Amino acid sequence: MLQYIIRRVLLIIPTLLGVSLVVMGMIRLLPGDAVDIMVSENTTGGGLAGFERLVDAELQKPSWPGVERVETLENVTFSQRQVAGLDVMATTAEVKGRAAAAGVDLNDTEARRSLVESIPTAERMAIRNAIALEAYKDSIREELGLDKSFLGQWWDWLTKAVRLDLGTSLYGAQSVNDELTRRLPVTIQLGAFAMLFGALVAIPTGIISAVRQDSLIDYVMRSFAVAMLSLPSFFFATLVIALLSRWFKYSFPIFYSDLWEDPLANLEQVLVPAFILGLALSGTLMRLTRTEMLEVLRQDYIRTARAKGLAARLVVLRHAVRNALLPIITILGIQIPVLIGGSVVIEVIFDIPGIAKYLYEAIRGRDYPPIIAVNMVVATIVVVTNLIVDVFYAYLDPRVKL
Repeated sequence: MLQYIIRRVLLIIPTLLGVSLVVMGMIRLLPGDAVDIMVSENTTGGGLAGFERLVDAELQKPSWPGVERVETLENVTFSQRQVAGLDVMATTAEVKGRAAAAGVDLNDTEARRSLVESIPTAERMAIRNAIALEAYKDSIREELGLDKSFLGQWWDWLTKAVRLDLGTSLYGAQSVNDELTRRLPVTIQLGAFAMLFGALVAIPTGIISAVRQDSLIDYVMRSFAVAMLSLPSFFFATLVIALLSRWFKYSFPIFYSDLWEDPLANLEQVLVPAFILGLALSGTLMRLTRTEMLEVLRQDYIRTARAKGLAARLVVLRHAVRNALLPIITILGIQIPVLIGGSVVIEVIFDIPGIAKYLYEAIRGRDYPPIIAVNMVVATIVVVTNLIVDVFYAYLDPRVKL
């Protein structure tokens, strides 16, 4: 047992390294660029005037992109403006196109100057603004290390990750470690309640369905399981919010309350989303419970127990259920990534500040450090949980050899 656990723990390292490479590669395949998104959200019309207002505003406070970054891009942009603009503009596609159309040799300084001066002032300013904006973006990419190759970025992340430093968010320059520390307990609480509700719904219904095989209640339970598998959780979430608002004039709390600070307010906001998430999980668990119970109830030792005169309830609860629950425990362990995936929608709809919502916001903004960090945290939880489930499975069933 101990050797098995040691081998599995050692295998966690290459597994997580492989996951980090895959996640980093998938991020690079995302359409759009984080710098373009940041600039478009913080400039007006993409022009230099909007950028100057950004610089003036950001220099007054140590927030994104930070005083040091702002000073860097300030120097780039204003030094760019101080250039006469003519030689710089000669490299732009607009000027090259005009030169080709007019037959002007761009190597001829006077001809180039005359060509550029013939461009209307507004167009020249637009060209210079575009040049300055691109220089601004390049300076941000250099500051954030986004100009490096795939392996270069991965190595930079890895050298920090081994020191338990998961980086800094591109937005707000916030520590990813601090955000995960604040948000991870929220998602764990939501997932734990969801798994509890899912098990409380699925296991009893699966047992009853198996014991009453092919009866009316069996058909009802099986239909319920299919419905839970077919209908997405966001449908139930939207339906619950709409019906509670229309029929009972009730709306869920807007601001999240920590469990330890205000338990009642916290449960008010978490229990319903967790129950909805648990229903989505219950469909799979219910069908698996029913299948396992039917298989166990056909075993010879069950028939022997009944032949000895044991009550049907004792046969089911004492002998059948314990053996039927072994595969279900395994399924519960591997449902964690499913819960994380489902909680993305639930946390967004109910405005719960967990890591799933954090991941959603990071993907929208192409904020790479949080995307990598959340995926690695989830991967670590899944790997460790699978190890715990395997060991616990062997503990429950001595026939299992690790």
